[in-house]
Amino acid sequence: MSAAEKTILFVTCINDRKLYAQCARHILKLAVPPGYTIQFMPIRNAKSMTSGYNQAISHPAKYKVYLHQDVFIINGAFLYGLIQLFEEHEHLGMIGMVGSQYVPPNGVWNEGRGIVGKVIGYMNDLFYMASLEQPFHESKTFIPAECIDGLLMATQYDIPWREDLFDGFDFYDVSQSFEFKKAGYTVGVPVQRDAWCIHYHFDVNMTNYEKYRKVFVENYMSDVNKEE
Repeated sequence: MSAAEKTILFVTCINDRKLYAQCARHILKLAVPPGYTIQFMPIRNAKSMTSGYNQAISHPAKYKVYLHQDVFIINGAFLYGLIQLFEEHEHLGMIGMVGSQYVPPNGVWNEGRGIVGKVIGYMNDLFYMASLEQPFHESKTFIPAECIDGLLMATQYDIPWREDLFDGFDFYDVSQSFEFKKAGYTVGVPVQRDAWCIHYHFDVNMTNYEKYRKVFVENYMSDVNKEE
């Protein structure tokens, strides 16, 4: 097995040094499986999330964790869980912390059925727990999902991000989920007894959300047969 196959690359588009430093500190505290190494790829001045993340595609690391600068991984065994999931499930191309088993025709995944996952969020000076799993999921290691949220997206295969369609900071995550599915891979959310991450977001910029929602619907939802 080559060194690249035992390398985990953390990729982050950054515009806030302090937040990213905190993000990196949490990563450096993680237990690293024997023989594996972690590397960092901070991307500054990215014109879009997709163009930033595409800079990592050519990196030889087999495993890539694309995460926001305001995401802090608090599960010390995160890397063990990640590697185990990917090694046991070759078809599992990408995992995230929260997602949806069904994306509705309007493309807004969190309005869909089967919202799954866990994350501790911090917004407007309040912590909240988004716990979205059902008891019947407890026997599984991961839950297949149609899409995952972009706060953290970990992959074991490289598929280009659609910067030709999404040249901003919205819908890069849902579209990439569909790209993995189109390539024949499964997208999933690990079953988390306790949340693996904190998302320390202060505000959400929705300025261009509607624009990219329409782009997503036009390019992805028209070809998907939905069972209502």
